[in-house]
Amino acid sequence: MEDLYSIHPGISRAGGAASEASVAGVGGPAPSDLTELMKAQIASHPRYPSLLSAYIECRKVGAPPQVASLLEEVNRERRGGPGAGAGEIGVDPELDEFMDSYCRVLVRYKEELSRPFDEAASFLSSIQAQLSNLCSGGSSPAATTATHSGSNRVHANGVQGVRAGVKHWEGACVGFCPRL
Repeated sequence: MEDLYSIHPGISRAGGAASEASVAGVGGPAPSDLTELMKAQIASHPRYPSLLSAYIECRKVGAPPQVASLLEEVNRERRGGPGAGAGEIGVDPELDEFMDSYCRVLVRYKEELSRPFDEAASFLSSIQAQLSNLCSGGSSPAATTATHSGSNRVHANGVQGVRAGVKHWEGACVGFCPRL
């Protein structure tokens, strides 16, 4: 219970059992009042804008462009809003530590969420480049060149195989490639 009292300086720590009884609902503030009090402390903390920004960045990962732009607009409005982060650091060290920790967790979470999307985008770009290359009739030098005894040599069978593959893909790309 002592931890709960330390969250807000307006809640008396004196009285021991009497304070615990008041928290339990016997003549004191209801638990929902304490929850609202904690929410107000968090919202008035100087690190709250950073916390909110980190949360919005997490929500933007994988969101459609319209939703991402809406979230960015909300983030901009909240940063410039009145009273955001009006409190002082050091007044409540436990809350300061909580806010710092939670911000760090959200930043790491956003990085972890972004990784699969970045890998998928990279993979799709690679596939698109390969399809464009195949549809244009060219072949990549890496596909036709092999390293043998430290020197690069073009293998005739490899070139013929690639040409056959290009012919096969040209037929498949007719609907996708504008040049064919």
